[in-house]
Amino acid sequence: MTPTAHGPMLAVAIFWMTLALIFYTWAVFSGRRQGLRAKHLAIFGVGLFCDWLGTHQMNLYAQAFGKAPELHNLTGLASLSGMAFHFLLALAATLAGRADAVNRVFHRVSLTIYSCWLVAFFSGAFSGMMRLNR
Repeated sequence: MTPTAHGPMLAVAIFWMTLALIFYTWAVFSGRRQGLRAKHLAIFGVGLFCDWLGTHQMNLYAQAFGKAPELHNLTGLASLSGMAFHFLLALAATLAGRADAVNRVFHRVSLTIYSCWLVAFFSGAFSGMMRLNR
């Protein structure tokens, strides 16, 4: 198939992953600046949902048009799992009313997981661009 035949399915996946990038970035840095609050949890949850939708769409794309590079698969799965863990940690801290107590450690973990997620995001973008040029 030509790269243009991939367009709609790939465009949907890119849309969701870009929204995930926007919401994750907003949640991580706003939460770091203001402290962990319920609004950051909500923003983070939206990012996680967008990430899941984008990952699902990318999986459908890979099944239809060829497998993604192994490094991207590993970093992507680890990143999505890390973000889900991060969200559950934030949810537990918020529900327990201990968000202020966990802020310092939480934000160190937050930046580490976010950085790993960025590696997966950009490795996928890079490998996707390289495959379209073939």
